Amino acid sequence: MAVDYRYLHADRFYVGSQQATPGAQFFGQPLIINVHSANVNVTYAASDRVSLRLTVPVSYGSQSRFYADTARHVAHAGGIGDMGLVGTAWLLNPRTHGRGNLALGAGIKFPTGDYKFADPYFRANQGPVAFPVDQSIELGDGGWGVILQGQAFRQVFPRGFAYFTGSYLVSPRNQTDVVRAPTSPGSAVHVSVPDVYTGRLGLSYGLVPEQGLAVSLGGRIDGIPYHDLIGKSDGFRRPGYIVFLDPAVALERGANTFTISTPIRMYSRLASANLLTGPGGSIGSGDLAGVLMFVGYARRF
Repeated sequence: MAVDYRYLHADRFYVGSQQATPGAQFFGQPLIINVHSANVNVTYAASDRVSLRLTVPVSYGSQSRFYADTARHVAHAGGIGDMGLVGTAWLLNPRTHGRGNLALGAGIKFPTGDYKFADPYFRANQGPVAFPVDQSIELGDGGWGVILQGQAFRQVFPRGFAYFTGSYLVSPRNQTDVVRAPTSPGSAVHVSVPDVYTGRLGLSYGLVPEQGLAVSLGGRIDGIPYHDLIGKSDGFRRPGYIVFLDPAVALERGANTFTISTPIRMYSRLASANLLTGPGGSIGSGDLAGVLMFVGYARRF
């Protein structure tokens, strides 16, 4: 069983790779996003090589911004997100390949998170109306997904291992019935259900092996592509990617493992887009970049 906690704070507005001032739709005022999320992971090892993991995410997020009533308001969303079930297999026997191995995994993402979680939306010269919150803090994306994963490690020097982990979420659904703002349904842009990917690559070093203390340093990338692998890519999405320097510390105590990581943002390329059926799309406003912190705890039974 493992529990990991992540904190995200974002307050920098980007167009492409350049930091910019928020546009007229935000009255030139900054957006501030805070997200607290936790994943509860239960893994069953059918053998030394094959395992099955169930992930149940829980999150609470807030977005502070200026609305058309020329005042700042905060929208909130909290609850269970989209759960995942993934099977993983090591390609080599772990008993005989302790210095290096490769694992591949595949699974399903279930649309258990509420993709219509609503909070007051403030309009000009009118009272607030209940409306789904922004994608940045929404609990789910509204679609089923196929999860593809890979991980590998290799000893490169005494007490030192190179590592790689990667994951890609294939989302066949094109878009949901949620529109970006409470306007006429006939002219509104619907929210897309995008693919999502993440990857980590680096070195881990057993700093004090007899005490179970290890450190690692590498790179991390998180992103959303402009076009999905399967199906259309219509609707509104925020494509782009962020590259982080990814330092981490891990401590093992018997069957328990504690980890902490504070990725440092090195490069961002972010944009908003209403993607059309054909190639290309219309680039709109920017997106946000900020800081992340991960804390993990795992226990073997």
